[in-house]
Amino acid sequence: DQKEQVTPRTLSGEQYMVQLDAEGTYQCSLTGLIFEVTRAVKIIYSLLSWSKYADLVEKPWIVGGPLFNVSCNSPSALTSIQFPHSLCLGG
Repeated sequence: DQKEQVTPRTLSGEQYMVQLDAEGTYQCSLTGLIFEVTRAVKIIYSLLSWSKYADLVEKPWIVGGPLFNVSCNSPSALTSIQFPHSLCLGG
C-alpha cells in the first residue's frame, strides 16, 4: 500500500492543515494520520487533550491513544482516516 508523505502547515498550537491535490493515500509526517481521499481536499486537524473528555470514558474502557479533531472541506471525498495507535505488551 503506497502512501505519499505530506508535511502539514501548522495553523496554531497543535492545529494542522494539509491541502491534498489529488486522489490517493497520504500520511502526515508529524502525526502519523493516514488520509484516503477520492479528489482534492483541504483537511484541518488538531490534537486534543483527554483531560477535557476523560470523564466521558466509563469503565471498563480506558483512555488509550491520541484524540483528534478532524474537519474536511469536502467530507464525501475523505473515504477513510487511519489513526496512529500503540499496543503495550508489558506485564
